[in-house]
Amino acid sequence: MTYIWDYYNIPDILTNIERYKMNAEKQTQVKSPTMQLIDVCHRQNELIFATRKRLFKLEHNFRLCLVFTAIVLSTTALMGLVVVNG
Repeated sequence: MTYIWDYYNIPDILTNIERYKMNAEKQTQVKSPTMQLIDVCHRQNELIFATRKRLFKLEHNFRLCLVFTAIVLSTTALMGLVVVNG
C-alpha cells in the first residue's frame, strides 16, 4: 500500500519549507545597511503620505466650514437689512 506522502516525498518538502523559514529568519535578523536605509525611507514615505492625506482632509473641512459660515453670515445680514428697512 502506497501513501500520498510516499509519492510526493512529503518529508523532503517539509524540510525544504523549514529550511526556507530558517533562511528567511536569518535574512530578517541581519540586514545590510542598504536594506535598512530602504526600510527607513519606506517608513518615512508612509508617514509623509499619511500626513498629506490628513492635511487634505483638514483643508477640505476648513473650506466647507468657511463656505457654511459665509452663507450663514450673509443670510443673517440680509435678514437684518429686511427687518430694518421693512
